[in-house]
Amino acid sequence: MSLLHNTNGILKGGGATSTKAKHAVLWFRNNLRVSDNAIFHHPSVKSAEKVTPVYIFDPRQFQITDYGSRKTGKFRAEFLIESVSDLRQSLKKMGSELSIFQGRPEDVFAKISGPDSVIVCQEEVTYEELQVDKMVEKCLKRITGSTEGPKLLKVWDGTLYHPDDLFFDIDKVPEPFTKMRNEIERKRGGAEVRPVFPTPDLSNTQKASGSLEDVPSLESLGFTKEELEMKADSRGVMKFIGGETEAFKRVDHFTNAALKTYKKTRNGMIGADYSSKYSPWLAHGCISPRTIYWKTREYEDSHGGQTVDTYWLIFELIWRDFFKFFCVKHGNSVFYEGGPRNVKRNWSRDRKLIDAWKEGRTGVPFVDANMRELLKTGFMSNRGRQNVASYLVHDLGVDWRYGADHFESLLLDHDVCSNYGNWVAAAGLTGGRINRFNMTKQANDYDKEGKFVKLWCPELKSLPSKSVHSPWQLSSSDQSRYGVMLGADYPNPIKAPAQYSYAGRDNKNNNRNGKFKKAKNFRGKGRVHRGRNQDFYTS
Repeated sequence: MSLLHNTNGILKGGGATSTKAKHAVLWFRNNLRVSDNAIFHHPSVKSAEKVTPVYIFDPRQFQITDYGSRKTGKFRAEFLIESVSDLRQSLKKMGSELSIFQGRPEDVFAKISGPDSVIVCQEEVTYEELQVDKMVEKCLKRITGSTEGPKLLKVWDGTLYHPDDLFFDIDKVPEPFTKMRNEIERKRGGAEVRPVFPTPDLSNTQKASGSLEDVPSLESLGFTKEELEMKADSRGVMKFIGGETEAFKRVDHFTNAALKTYKKTRNGMIGADYSSKYSPWLAHGCISPRTIYWKTREYEDSHGGQTVDTYWLIFELIWRDFFKFFCVKHGNSVFYEGGPRNVKRNWSRDRKLIDAWKEGRTGVPFVDANMRELLKTGFMSNRGRQNVASYLVHDLGVDWRYGADHFESLLLDHDVCSNYGNWVAAAGLTGGRINRFNMTKQANDYDKEGKFVKLWCPELKSLPSKSVHSPWQLSSSDQSRYGVMLGADYPNPIKAPAQYSYAGRDNKNNNRNGKFKKAKNFRGKGRVHRGRNQDFYTS
Protein backbone atom coordinates (compact mmCIF):
# COMPACT_ATOMS: atom_id res chain seq x y z
CA MET A 1 0.00 0.00 0.00
CA SER A 2 1.25 3.47 -0.82
CA LEU A 3 1.97 5.61 2.20
CA LEU A 4 1.27 8.81 0.26
CA HIS A 5 -1.95 10.68 0.94
CA ASN A 6 -4.72 10.98 -1.61
CA THR A 7 -5.56 14.67 -1.24
CA ASN A 8 -9.09 14.37 -2.59
CA GLY A 9 -10.50 14.28 0.93
CA ILE A 10 -8.62 17.20 2.42
CA LEU A 11 -11.69 19.40 2.70
CA LYS A 12 -13.51 16.99 4.99
CA GLY A 13 -13.93 18.37 8.49
CA GLY A 14 -11.81 20.88 10.35
CA GLY A 15 -13.55 23.88 8.82
CA ALA A 16 -11.53 23.68 5.60
CA THR A 17 -13.32 25.33 2.68
CA SER A 18 -12.19 25.74 -0.89
CA THR A 19 -12.11 29.19 -2.44
CA LYS A 20 -10.30 30.42 -5.51
CA ALA A 21 -7.70 33.08 -4.92
CA LYS A 22 -4.76 34.53 -6.80
CA HIS A 23 -2.64 34.78 -3.67
CA ALA A 24 -2.49 32.11 -0.96
CA VAL A 25 -0.62 32.79 2.28
CA LEU A 26 0.57 29.67 4.09
CA TRP A 27 0.48 30.58 7.78
CA PHE A 28 2.74 28.23 9.72
CA ARG A 29 1.88 27.86 13.40
CA ASN A 30 2.47 24.59 15.23
CA ASN A 31 3.24 22.76 11.97
CA LEU A 32 6.85 23.71 11.25
CA ARG A 33 7.62 21.14 8.57
CA VAL A 34 7.52 20.50 4.85
CA SER A 35 6.83 16.76 4.98
CA ASP A 36 3.29 15.49 5.52
CA ASN A 37 1.81 18.94 5.99
CA ALA A 38 -1.82 19.38 4.99
CA ILE A 39 -1.72 23.13 4.38
CA PHE A 40 0.38 22.71 1.23
CA HIS A 41 -2.35 20.57 -0.30
CA HIS A 42 -5.38 22.75 0.23
CA PRO A 43 -7.08 23.33 -3.17
CA SER A 44 -6.85 27.10 -2.75
CA VAL A 45 -3.10 26.76 -2.40
CA LYS A 46 -2.71 24.43 -5.36
CA SER A 47 -4.74 26.70 -7.64
CA ALA A 48 -3.21 30.02 -6.52
CA GLU A 49 -1.01 32.00 -8.90
CA LYS A 50 1.39 32.82 -6.08
CA VAL A 51 1.97 31.32 -2.64
CA THR A 52 3.66 33.00 0.33
CA PRO A 53 4.81 30.83 3.26
CA VAL A 54 4.80 32.92 6.47
CA TYR A 55 5.80 32.51 10.10
CA ILE A 56 4.98 35.20 12.67
CA PHE A 57 6.64 35.63 16.05
CA ASP A 58 3.72 36.98 18.06
CA PRO A 59 4.98 39.14 20.98
CA ARG A 60 2.05 37.99 23.10
CA GLN A 61 3.66 34.55 23.24
CA PHE A 62 6.66 35.97 25.09
CA GLN A 63 4.96 38.21 27.64
CA ILE A 64 4.76 37.61 31.39
CA THR A 65 1.55 35.80 32.33
CA ASP A 66 -0.84 36.61 35.16
CA TYR A 67 0.76 33.75 37.10
CA GLY A 68 4.22 35.27 36.88
CA SER A 69 5.90 33.18 34.18
CA ARG A 70 7.22 34.14 30.76
CA LYS A 71 4.71 32.48 28.47
CA THR A 72 7.46 30.99 26.33
CA GLY A 73 10.65 30.48 28.31
CA LYS A 74 14.16 30.68 26.94
CA PHE A 75 14.73 26.99 26.20
CA ARG A 76 11.48 26.64 24.27
CA ALA A 77 12.10 29.94 22.49
CA GLU A 78 15.49 28.63 21.35
CA PHE A 79 13.89 25.41 20.12
CA LEU A 80 11.26 27.45 18.26
CA ILE A 81 13.88 29.67 16.61
CA GLU A 82 15.83 26.58 15.52
CA SER A 83 12.64 25.02 14.15
CA VAL A 84 11.71 28.10 12.13
CA SER A 85 15.28 28.39 10.83
CA ASP A 86 15.22 24.76 9.73
CA LEU A 87 11.87 25.23 8.00
CA ARG A 88 13.30 28.21 6.17
CA GLN A 89 16.28 26.16 4.98
CA SER A 90 14.01 23.30 3.86
CA LEU A 91 11.89 25.70 1.82
CA LYS A 92 14.98 27.25 0.26
CA LYS A 93 16.16 23.84 -0.90
CA MET A 94 12.82 23.47 -2.66
CA GLY A 95 13.14 26.80 -4.42
CA SER A 96 10.86 28.62 -1.99
CA GLU A 97 11.26 31.12 0.84
CA LEU A 98 9.80 31.62 4.29
CA SER A 99 8.70 35.16 5.07
CA ILE A 100 9.33 35.84 8.77
CA PHE A 101 7.64 38.59 10.73
CA GLN A 102 7.64 39.81 14.30
CA GLY A 103 4.32 41.25 15.39
CA ARG A 104 0.67 40.40 15.90
CA PRO A 105 -0.70 38.19 13.10
CA GLU A 106 -3.72 40.46 12.56
CA ASP A 107 -1.36 43.42 11.98
CA VAL A 108 0.99 41.46 9.71
CA PHE A 109 -1.81 40.12 7.51
CA ALA A 110 -3.29 43.60 7.22
CA LYS A 111 -0.03 44.62 5.52
CA ILE A 112 0.66 41.65 3.27
CA SER A 113 -2.87 40.60 2.22
CA GLY A 114 -5.05 42.00 -0.51
CA PRO A 115 -8.59 41.52 -1.81
CA ASP A 116 -7.45 38.47 -3.78
CA SER A 117 -5.68 36.80 -0.84
CA VAL A 118 -6.60 33.85 1.32
CA ILE A 119 -4.72 32.62 4.39
CA VAL A 120 -4.46 28.88 4.92
CA CYS A 121 -3.44 27.50 8.30
CA GLN A 122 -3.68 24.46 10.53
CA GLU A 123 -6.80 24.54 12.66
CA GLU A 124 -6.30 25.27 16.35
CA VAL A 125 -8.86 24.49 19.03
CA THR A 126 -8.07 26.46 22.20
CA TYR A 127 -9.11 29.91 23.35
CA GLU A 128 -6.09 32.14 22.73
CA GLU A 129 -5.44 30.72 19.28
CA LEU A 130 -9.12 31.04 18.34
CA GLN A 131 -9.13 34.66 19.52
CA VAL A 132 -6.21 35.38 17.19
CA ASP A 133 -8.16 33.71 14.38
CA LYS A 134 -11.11 36.03 15.02
CA MET A 135 -8.88 39.10 14.91
CA VAL A 136 -7.29 37.93 11.66
CA GLU A 137 -10.74 37.37 10.13
CA LYS A 138 -11.82 40.88 11.13
CA CYS A 139 -8.66 42.25 9.56
CA LEU A 140 -9.35 40.46 6.27
CA LYS A 141 -12.94 41.67 6.15
CA ARG A 142 -11.72 45.25 6.49
CA ILE A 143 -9.34 44.71 3.58
CA THR A 144 -11.95 43.23 1.23
CA GLY A 145 -14.83 45.37 2.45
CA SER A 146 -16.97 42.28 2.09
CA THR A 147 -18.23 39.44 4.22
CA GLU A 148 -18.64 37.11 1.26
CA GLY A 149 -16.50 33.99 1.15
CA PRO A 150 -14.02 32.72 3.71
CA LYS A 151 -10.64 34.38 3.78
CA LEU A 152 -9.06 32.44 6.61
CA LEU A 153 -9.11 28.78 5.62
CA LYS A 154 -8.34 26.15 8.24
CA VAL A 155 -7.16 22.61 7.66
CA TRP A 156 -7.35 19.88 10.28
CA ASP A 157 -3.92 18.40 10.92
CA GLY A 158 -1.56 17.52 13.76
CA THR A 159 -3.39 14.47 15.09
CA LEU A 160 -2.78 10.81 14.40
CA TYR A 161 -6.41 10.22 13.44
CA HIS A 162 -8.45 12.56 11.29
CA PRO A 163 -11.82 13.30 12.92
CA ASP A 164 -13.68 12.11 9.80
CA ASP A 165 -12.18 8.64 10.24
CA LEU A 166 -13.34 8.10 13.82
CA PHE A 167 -16.50 6.43 15.11
CA PHE A 168 -17.52 9.41 17.22
CA ASP A 169 -17.71 13.18 16.94
CA ILE A 170 -14.65 14.70 18.57
CA ASP A 171 -16.80 17.20 20.49
CA LYS A 172 -18.32 14.14 22.13
CA VAL A 173 -15.09 12.20 22.63
CA PRO A 174 -15.62 9.25 25.01
CA GLU A 175 -14.05 9.69 28.43
CA PRO A 176 -11.84 8.65 30.10
CA PHE A 177 -9.04 7.89 27.66
CA THR A 178 -9.56 4.13 27.85
CA LYS A 179 -13.06 4.45 26.41
CA MET A 180 -11.79 6.48 23.47
CA ARG A 181 -8.94 4.06 22.86
CA ASN A 182 -11.34 1.12 22.89
CA GLU A 183 -13.57 2.88 20.38
CA ILE A 184 -10.59 3.50 18.10
CA GLU A 185 -9.04 0.04 18.41
CA ARG A 186 -12.03 -2.29 18.53
CA LYS A 187 -15.06 -0.86 16.82
CA ARG A 188 -15.54 -2.12 13.26
CA GLY A 189 -11.97 -3.40 13.15
CA GLY A 190 -10.35 -0.16 14.26
CA ALA A 191 -9.94 3.34 12.86
CA GLU A 192 -7.39 3.81 10.11
CA VAL A 193 -4.48 6.23 10.07
CA ARG A 194 -4.27 8.15 6.83
CA PRO A 195 -1.14 7.94 4.66
CA VAL A 196 1.29 10.84 4.67
CA PHE A 197 1.00 13.71 2.20
CA PRO A 198 3.46 13.87 -0.71
CA THR A 199 6.19 16.49 -1.00
CA PRO A 200 4.56 19.71 -2.20
CA ASP A 201 5.29 21.64 -5.39
CA LEU A 202 6.55 25.08 -4.36
CA SER A 203 7.49 26.49 -7.72
CA ASN A 204 5.06 29.41 -7.50
CA THR A 205 6.07 30.86 -4.12
CA GLN A 206 6.82 34.50 -3.50
CA LYS A 207 8.35 36.29 -0.51
CA ALA A 208 6.29 38.91 1.28
CA SER A 209 7.53 42.48 1.33
CA GLY A 210 8.61 43.82 4.70
CA SER A 211 9.63 40.45 6.09
CA LEU A 212 12.72 40.03 8.25
CA GLU A 213 16.03 39.04 6.77
CA ASP A 214 16.56 36.48 9.54
CA VAL A 215 14.78 34.96 12.51
CA PRO A 216 14.47 37.25 15.54
CA SER A 217 17.03 37.02 18.31
CA LEU A 218 16.14 36.16 21.89
CA GLU A 219 16.99 39.75 22.80
CA SER A 220 14.48 41.11 20.30
CA LEU A 221 11.85 38.79 21.77
CA GLY A 222 12.29 40.49 25.12
CA PHE A 223 14.48 38.12 27.11
CA THR A 224 16.49 39.69 29.91
CA LYS A 225 20.24 39.53 30.39
CA GLU A 226 19.76 37.05 33.23
CA GLU A 227 17.61 34.81 31.04
CA LEU A 228 20.07 35.00 28.16
CA GLU A 229 22.95 33.90 30.40
CA MET A 230 21.11 30.73 31.40
CA LYS A 231 22.52 27.70 29.57
CA ALA A 232 21.07 24.20 29.36
CA ASP A 233 22.59 21.99 32.05
CA SER A 234 24.93 19.25 30.81
CA ARG A 235 23.15 16.78 33.11
CA GLY A 236 20.12 16.86 30.84
CA VAL A 237 18.91 13.69 29.14
CA MET A 238 20.05 14.86 25.70
CA LYS A 239 20.62 17.94 23.57
CA PHE A 240 17.38 18.94 21.90
CA ILE A 241 17.71 20.85 18.63
CA GLY A 242 14.61 22.18 16.93
CA GLY A 243 13.54 21.52 13.38
CA GLU A 244 12.29 18.90 10.96
CA THR A 245 15.81 17.74 10.12
CA GLU A 246 16.59 16.90 13.74
CA ALA A 247 13.15 15.34 14.22
CA PHE A 248 13.81 12.78 11.50
CA LYS A 249 17.27 12.09 12.93
CA ARG A 250 15.76 11.39 16.33
CA VAL A 251 13.06 9.10 14.96
CA ASP A 252 15.57 7.15 12.90
CA HIS A 253 17.95 6.82 15.85
CA PHE A 254 15.36 5.75 18.39
CA THR A 255 13.63 3.35 16.02
CA ASN A 256 16.89 1.57 15.24
CA ALA A 257 18.54 1.77 18.66
CA ALA A 258 15.90 1.66 21.37
CA LEU A 259 12.37 0.96 20.15
CA LYS A 260 12.85 -2.76 20.78
CA THR A 261 12.97 -2.14 24.56
CA TYR A 262 10.61 0.83 24.80
CA LYS A 263 7.92 -0.74 26.99
CA LYS A 264 10.52 -1.91 29.50
CA THR A 265 12.50 1.33 29.73
CA ARG A 266 9.91 4.05 29.12
CA ASN A 267 9.58 5.01 32.78
CA GLY A 268 13.30 5.70 33.10
CA MET A 269 14.72 8.95 34.41
CA ILE A 270 18.30 9.28 33.11
CA GLY A 271 19.64 9.19 29.55
CA ALA A 272 18.50 9.80 25.99
CA ASP A 273 17.00 6.48 25.00
CA TYR A 274 14.86 5.26 27.90
CA SER A 275 11.97 6.88 26.00
CA SER A 276 11.44 8.29 22.53
CA LYS A 277 11.75 12.01 23.43
CA TYR A 278 9.71 12.78 20.29
CA SER A 279 7.50 15.24 22.14
CA PRO A 280 9.36 18.55 21.51
CA TRP A 281 9.29 17.99 17.76
CA LEU A 282 5.67 16.85 17.82
CA ALA A 283 4.64 19.90 19.87
CA HIS A 284 6.14 22.27 17.32
CA GLY A 285 4.91 20.24 14.37
CA CYS A 286 8.44 19.49 13.14
CA ILE A 287 7.20 15.97 12.45
CA SER A 288 3.70 14.61 12.18
CA PRO A 289 2.17 11.81 14.27
CA ARG A 290 1.34 10.05 10.99
CA THR A 291 4.99 10.01 9.97
CA ILE A 292 5.99 8.42 13.28
CA TYR A 293 3.13 5.93 12.97
CA TRP A 294 4.12 4.78 9.49
CA LYS A 295 7.81 4.61 10.35
CA THR A 296 6.88 2.43 13.30
CA ARG A 297 4.77 0.26 11.02
CA GLU A 298 7.74 -0.09 8.66
CA TYR A 299 9.81 -1.24 11.64
CA GLU A 300 7.14 -3.81 12.46
CA ASP A 301 7.12 -5.08 8.88
CA SER A 302 10.86 -5.73 9.02
CA HIS A 303 10.86 -7.18 12.56
CA GLY A 304 8.12 -9.78 12.47
CA GLY A 305 5.06 -7.64 13.17
CA GLN A 306 3.68 -5.65 16.06
CA THR A 307 5.42 -5.94 19.42
CA VAL A 308 4.48 -4.69 22.87
CA ASP A 309 7.05 -1.91 22.32
CA THR A 310 5.59 -0.66 19.04
CA TYR A 311 2.07 -0.91 20.44
CA TRP A 312 2.98 1.30 23.40
CA LEU A 313 4.64 3.92 21.23
CA ILE A 314 1.48 4.27 19.11
CA PHE A 315 -0.52 4.21 22.35
CA GLU A 316 1.28 7.44 23.34
CA LEU A 317 0.33 9.10 20.06
CA ILE A 318 -3.32 8.26 20.75
CA TRP A 319 -3.01 10.05 24.11
CA ARG A 320 -2.08 13.23 22.24
CA ASP A 321 -5.23 12.94 20.13
CA PHE A 322 -7.34 12.38 23.23
CA PHE A 323 -6.32 15.66 24.81
CA LYS A 324 -6.87 17.65 21.64
CA PHE A 325 -10.35 16.15 21.29
CA PHE A 326 -10.87 16.71 25.03
CA CYS A 327 -10.21 20.44 24.53
CA VAL A 328 -12.61 20.57 21.60
CA LYS A 329 -15.28 18.94 23.74
CA HIS A 330 -14.85 21.04 26.89
CA GLY A 331 -13.74 24.34 25.40
CA ASN A 332 -12.66 27.11 27.75
CA SER A 333 -13.65 25.16 30.86
CA VAL A 334 -10.37 23.26 30.56
CA PHE A 335 -8.66 26.47 31.74
CA TYR A 336 -11.10 27.35 34.52
CA GLU A 337 -10.22 26.99 38.18
CA GLY A 338 -12.89 24.32 38.66
CA GLY A 339 -12.26 22.57 35.35
CA PRO A 340 -14.92 21.00 33.13
CA ARG A 341 -16.92 19.80 36.15
CA ASN A 342 -16.76 23.20 37.91
CA VAL A 343 -15.44 21.56 41.07
CA LYS A 344 -15.18 23.89 44.05
CA ARG A 345 -11.84 23.71 45.87
CA ASN A 346 -10.20 26.00 48.37
CA TRP A 347 -6.90 26.31 46.53
CA SER A 348 -3.79 27.85 48.04
CA ARG A 349 -1.93 30.59 46.19
CA ASP A 350 0.88 30.85 48.70
CA ARG A 351 3.88 32.23 46.80
CA LYS A 352 6.34 30.59 49.20
CA LEU A 353 4.93 27.16 48.40
CA ILE A 354 4.75 27.89 44.67
CA ASP A 355 8.30 29.23 44.48
CA ALA A 356 9.71 26.34 46.51
CA TRP A 357 8.02 23.90 44.13
CA LYS A 358 9.23 25.76 41.03
CA GLU A 359 12.81 25.98 42.27
CA GLY A 360 13.11 22.44 43.62
CA ARG A 361 13.23 23.41 47.30
CA THR A 362 10.30 21.44 48.71
CA GLY A 363 12.42 19.12 50.84
CA VAL A 364 11.03 16.09 48.98
CA PRO A 365 13.97 14.85 46.88
CA PHE A 366 12.00 13.15 44.11
CA VAL A 367 9.97 16.32 43.55
CA ASP A 368 12.99 18.61 43.82
CA ALA A 369 15.14 16.59 41.42
CA ASN A 370 12.46 16.64 38.75
CA MET A 371 11.75 20.35 39.19
CA ARG A 372 15.45 21.23 38.98
CA GLU A 373 15.79 19.18 35.80
CA LEU A 374 12.89 21.12 34.28
CA LEU A 375 14.26 24.48 35.40
CA LYS A 376 17.73 23.83 34.04
CA THR A 377 16.94 21.93 30.83
CA GLY A 378 13.31 22.46 29.77
CA PHE A 379 12.62 18.73 30.04
CA MET A 380 11.14 16.32 32.54
CA SER A 381 10.12 12.68 32.20
CA ASN A 382 6.48 11.67 32.01
CA ARG A 383 6.85 9.89 35.35
CA GLY A 384 8.29 13.02 36.90
CA ARG A 385 5.52 15.23 35.55
CA GLN A 386 2.77 13.11 37.03
CA ASN A 387 4.46 13.12 40.42
CA VAL A 388 5.29 16.81 40.70
CA ALA A 389 1.76 17.69 39.56
CA SER A 390 0.27 15.39 42.18
CA TYR A 391 2.50 16.90 44.86
CA LEU A 392 1.61 20.51 43.96
CA VAL A 393 -2.15 20.05 43.88
CA HIS A 394 -2.73 17.32 46.46
CA ASP A 395 0.09 17.68 48.98
CA LEU A 396 0.52 21.46 48.82
CA GLY A 397 -3.06 22.20 47.78
CA VAL A 398 -1.91 24.86 45.29
CA ASP A 399 -4.11 26.08 42.45
CA TRP A 400 -3.28 23.74 39.56
CA ARG A 401 -3.12 26.61 37.08
CA TYR A 402 0.16 27.80 38.59
CA GLY A 403 1.62 24.40 37.71
CA ALA A 404 0.20 24.40 34.19
CA ASP A 405 1.48 27.92 33.62
CA HIS A 406 4.98 26.97 34.83
CA PHE A 407 5.05 23.93 32.56
CA GLU A 408 3.88 26.04 29.62
CA SER A 409 6.75 28.43 30.19
CA LEU A 410 9.57 25.95 30.63
CA LEU A 411 8.76 22.75 28.77
CA LEU A 412 10.38 22.32 25.38
CA ASP A 413 7.46 20.13 24.40
CA HIS A 414 4.63 22.29 25.67
CA ASP A 415 1.42 21.49 23.84
CA VAL A 416 -1.54 23.46 25.13
CA CYS A 417 -4.03 20.59 24.95
CA SER A 418 -1.79 17.94 26.47
CA ASN A 419 -0.46 20.27 29.16
CA TYR A 420 -3.68 21.83 30.40
CA GLY A 421 -5.68 18.65 29.84
CA ASN A 422 -3.26 16.71 32.01
CA TRP A 423 -3.12 19.35 34.72
CA VAL A 424 -6.88 19.71 35.03
CA ALA A 425 -7.09 15.91 35.26
CA ALA A 426 -4.26 15.76 37.80
CA ALA A 427 -6.20 18.25 39.92
CA GLY A 428 -9.20 15.91 39.91
CA LEU A 429 -11.50 18.26 37.99
CA THR A 430 -12.59 16.05 35.10
CA GLY A 431 -14.81 13.59 36.94
CA GLY A 432 -12.39 10.70 36.55
CA ARG A 433 -10.17 8.93 39.01
CA ILE A 434 -7.93 11.21 41.06
CA ASN A 435 -4.34 10.03 40.91
CA ARG A 436 -2.62 10.95 44.17
CA PHE A 437 0.89 9.64 44.18
CA ASN A 438 2.95 8.50 47.13
CA MET A 439 6.20 10.37 46.46
CA THR A 440 8.42 8.05 48.49
CA LYS A 441 7.06 4.88 46.93
CA GLN A 442 7.22 6.35 43.44
CA ALA A 443 10.83 7.35 44.04
CA ASN A 444 11.76 3.90 45.25
CA ASP A 445 9.95 2.28 42.33
CA TYR A 446 11.49 4.41 39.58
CA ASP A 447 14.75 5.62 41.14
CA LYS A 448 15.52 2.74 43.48
CA GLU A 449 19.22 3.53 43.95
CA GLY A 450 18.66 7.26 44.04
CA LYS A 451 20.83 7.97 40.98
CA PHE A 452 18.39 10.48 39.52
CA VAL A 453 17.90 12.31 42.80
CA LYS A 454 21.64 12.44 43.45
CA LEU A 455 22.23 13.72 39.92
CA TRP A 456 19.99 16.75 40.44
CA CYS A 457 20.29 17.11 44.21
CA PRO A 458 24.05 16.61 44.64
CA GLU A 459 23.84 17.78 48.25
CA LEU A 460 22.29 14.36 48.96
CA LYS A 461 24.92 12.27 47.14
CA SER A 462 26.48 11.01 50.38
CA LEU A 463 23.23 9.46 51.57
CA PRO A 464 22.66 5.71 51.20
CA SER A 465 19.96 4.72 48.74
CA LYS A 466 17.63 3.67 51.56
CA SER A 467 17.63 7.23 52.93
CA VAL A 468 18.01 9.45 49.88
CA HIS A 469 14.28 9.61 49.14
CA SER A 470 13.25 10.37 52.73
CA PRO A 471 16.05 12.37 54.38
CA TRP A 472 13.60 13.77 56.94
CA GLN A 473 13.74 10.37 58.64
CA LEU A 474 17.45 10.74 59.41
CA SER A 475 18.36 11.27 63.02
CA SER A 476 20.56 14.22 63.97
CA SER A 477 23.52 11.90 64.38
CA ASP A 478 22.96 10.36 60.93
CA GLN A 479 22.73 13.81 59.41
CA SER A 480 26.11 14.64 60.92
CA ARG A 481 27.51 11.30 59.84
CA TYR A 482 26.56 11.82 56.19
CA GLY A 483 27.24 15.55 56.14
CA VAL A 484 23.67 16.49 55.23
CA MET A 485 22.06 18.81 57.75
CA LEU A 486 18.37 19.37 57.07
CA GLY A 487 17.51 23.03 57.05
CA ALA A 488 21.08 23.94 56.10
CA ASP A 489 22.40 21.66 53.34
CA TYR A 490 18.98 20.54 52.16
CA PRO A 491 15.52 21.90 53.04
CA ASN A 492 13.20 20.41 55.57
CA PRO A 493 9.96 19.38 53.84
CA ILE A 494 7.70 22.40 53.46
CA LYS A 495 4.87 19.93 53.93
CA ALA A 496 5.08 16.27 54.71
CA PRO A 497 4.50 14.15 51.59
CA ALA A 498 1.18 12.41 52.02
CA GLN A 499 0.82 8.66 51.59
CA TYR A 500 -2.02 8.04 49.15
CA SER A 501 -3.56 4.90 47.77
CA TYR A 502 -2.83 4.44 44.11
CA ALA A 503 -6.54 4.22 43.36
CA GLY A 504 -6.87 7.86 44.33
CA ARG A 505 -9.36 7.66 47.17
CA ASP A 506 -9.25 10.46 49.69
CA ASN A 507 -6.95 9.49 52.53
CA LYS A 508 -7.89 10.51 56.04
CA ASN A 509 -4.61 9.36 57.51
CA ASN A 510 -2.17 11.51 55.57
CA ASN A 511 -0.01 12.42 58.58
CA ARG A 512 1.02 15.76 57.13
CA ASN A 513 2.40 16.82 60.50
CA GLY A 514 5.58 14.84 60.38
CA LYS A 515 5.25 11.25 61.67
CA PHE A 516 5.12 9.81 58.14
CA LYS A 517 3.31 6.58 59.01
CA LYS A 518 2.10 4.53 56.06
CA ALA A 519 -1.55 5.24 55.38
CA LYS A 520 -3.92 2.39 56.18
CA ASN A 521 -5.38 2.26 52.69
CA PHE A 522 -2.07 2.53 50.84
CA ARG A 523 -1.40 -0.64 48.88
CA GLY A 524 2.30 -0.81 49.47
CA LYS A 525 2.85 -3.93 47.40
CA GLY A 526 0.56 -3.00 44.54
CA ARG A 527 1.65 -1.12 41.47
CA VAL A 528 1.12 2.62 41.41
CA HIS A 529 -1.41 3.20 38.67
CA ARG A 530 -0.09 5.12 35.73
CA GLY A 531 -3.25 7.17 35.58
CA ARG A 532 -6.07 6.63 33.12
CA ASN A 533 -6.64 10.36 32.92
CA GLN A 534 -3.01 11.43 32.55
CA ASP A 535 -0.15 11.16 30.14
CA PHE A 536 1.80 14.39 30.00
CA TYR A 537 3.58 13.87 26.70
CA THR A 538 4.57 11.37 24.05
CA SER A 539 7.47 9.83 25.90
